Amino acid sequence: MIRAPSSWFRREPFEVPAWPLWLVTVALFGLSALVAPRGVAGDLGPAAAGGGVADLEGLERAFRYVVEQVAPYVVGIRAQRPATVPGAGDDGQRVVINGSGTIISEDGLILTSEHVVQAATDIEVLFHDGQRVQALVVAADPRSDLAVLQTVRAALRPAALCNWGDVARGQWIVVLGNPFGLGHDGQLSVSVGVIANLGRQLPGLGEADDRFYNDMIQITAPISPGNSGGPLFNIHGELVGVVTAMHTRAPADDGVGFAVPMTPVKRRLVNLLAQGRPIEYGYLGAVVRLPDATERVLIGRTYGVVVQRVEPEGPAAQAGLTANDVILTFDDQAVTGPGQLAELVGQSPVGTSVDLELLRGGQTLSLRVSLDLRDVSRVTWMRGGTVCWRGMRLEDLSADARRRMCADAPAAGVIVTDVAHGSPANRANIQIGDVIEEVDGQPVRDTLEFLKRVHAVQGPLGVFVRNGGPRAVGP
Repeated sequence: MIRAPSSWFRREPFEVPAWPLWLVTVALFGLSALVAPRGVAGDLGPAAAGGGVADLEGLERAFRYVVEQVAPYVVGIRAQRPATVPGAGDDGQRVVINGSGTIISEDGLILTSEHVVQAATDIEVLFHDGQRVQALVVAADPRSDLAVLQTVRAALRPAALCNWGDVARGQWIVVLGNPFGLGHDGQLSVSVGVIANLGRQLPGLGEADDRFYNDMIQITAPISPGNSGGPLFNIHGELVGVVTAMHTRAPADDGVGFAVPMTPVKRRLVNLLAQGRPIEYGYLGAVVRLPDATERVLIGRTYGVVVQRVEPEGPAAQAGLTANDVILTFDDQAVTGPGQLAELVGQSPVGTSVDLELLRGGQTLSLRVSLDLRDVSRVTWMRGGTVCWRGMRLEDLSADARRRMCADAPAAGVIVTDVAHGSPANRANIQIGDVIEEVDGQPVRDTLEFLKRVHAVQGPLGVFVRNGGPRAVGP
């Protein structure tokens, strides 16, 4: 285990030079100065030619100063991973992923996005001075999409962390990163914008890897592929967030950028990653939604969520939670939405017993639930009849699945729709299109029943493949 410093943000933020009184000036006539060519400034009159342009130049100098100060904190990342072709042999092909990162300790720790280094077999870090070194993953957390790398560099300049309580919508931000891998000389690209909003939710994004983007920072600074994992700085050079995603409706759309916020919760998580400690999340085993208008009237409260589905034999089911129950409170905290409940559950230690206040059939009651460990292979049942287990993705053998996979088999069983190269399923010769009828000698009708059979098994497990016979799938 790599020892990390007790606090990974050790550098004090720098002081920005006194800002000129350009704010009011730009608000009044700065647009004319912005759109006018430098050579015709005199035509705008004495005030614009003097104060307006001078104030804009002062703003420009201030931003240049910020960039010069924060540039040494930022690195480019080039990660390589195998080109996964399910069911095929290793042909040696590699996929190159460009990303960015932030130095968070003097002894070479780098903060980046987990999706940049996921499954990487080779990671190269490019520093501000042009030096390239190899890096290893200290620890990574797909759910928060954060990872910490270790390099051999020393005596580095780490970034400082912002005071999260001071972060607000409308504040200037500066982004440095490695879009499209263009920063091969160490001089990373700069973009400037503002914090457009806080607490944005990105439902559906990254759900195959069980990522949870519930409290994102929305930014106006332009970002591109390769900016992922890079820093979001305020005008004092303090780290505000980690650039993560861009939402766009069309290829020609500039899109909207998002960053993971450096809240106190995220800071504690990064400290754990820097110490090489895995991140564990509590697990309830239920899918919930907001009530509709009619249900809200019946509930008679401004809070509460409706249970849609419950995992068979999961923690919620074992405690007695059922579909159509309304969860009102979680350990005496009012539940205001699905995202908030997911946060409350996830931040609770595994094995913790919590009290749920429910509304069922117009009556209130309490349940005590012992939270389990959240695991990606276990929670994919939430996503509409899909389960990931030991490197294979399985779906219910519905009419649509049979049509897509060219399977004419009866509807009982689960069908394999993907197999990761080198995974236990791949080593057991499981193929895309296989139909699994039995697990450990017991028939399975759908993915929920499959999950019920496999979720507690630690060692090798036997499955029976239709027209293929028995297979032993290792851990």
